[in-house]
Amino acid sequence: MKQTKSGKSDVILRTLSPYDPKVQRYLSLSKQIEQLMNNAEDENDACISIELVAEFCVLQEELYQEALKKHKEEAN
Repeated sequence: MKQTKSGKSDVILRTLSPYDPKVQRYLSLSKQIEQLMNNAEDENDACISIELVAEFCVLQEELYQEALKKHKEEAN
């Protein structure tokens, strides 16, 4: 998950349950993207579909917002 890891990923994975189906899907997409990137011929290879990237980005943002909300609730 090196290429797809970000600050948002860290927050998601530290805050939300890894057993949540949405988190499982997020991890699966991340792994799939990483595998596709590793199999690319070079940095200009169009190896990942825009649909896959879009699904990953939308899901990441949803989970990030959930994680922030949960963190805020736990802080109170």
